[in-house]
Amino acid sequence: MRARLWLCAALLGCSIATLPLAIPAGHALAQVYNGPGLQQGTDGLGVEGIKAGDLRTTIANIVNKILTYVALIAVVVIIIAGLYLIFSLGNDTARDTAKKIVLYTAIGLILILISKALVMFFIKLVE
Repeated sequence: MRARLWLCAALLGCSIATLPLAIPAGHALAQVYNGPGLQQGTDGLGVEGIKAGDLRTTIANIVNKILTYVALIAVVVIIIAGLYLIFSLGNDTARDTAKKIVLYTAIGLILILISKALVMFFIKLVE
């Protein structure tokens, strides 16, 4: 085990030591932007990148963003519950708890996807 640790440390040290060779001297690691500028680049954007428009479109975009983030949180919770299941080490109560977390989060994720579909359906219906 110690030999592997020393080998990993040596490889990391060598890769850090050779990093300046990969970037030639005198070269900047930046890009030049010749666009229209900050004001013109942000026209049409509202809060957090949601495009400005009529009230219905704005509300639909906000609900869509919220549901997307909640779905992301649900996936993270499923991953955490999976880790909890792995680290239960044969403890039946911890394993059952992890299974319940995965089950309830999966049900919540399905509800999130259904609600997102309903919001999009009603937005298309009203237009």
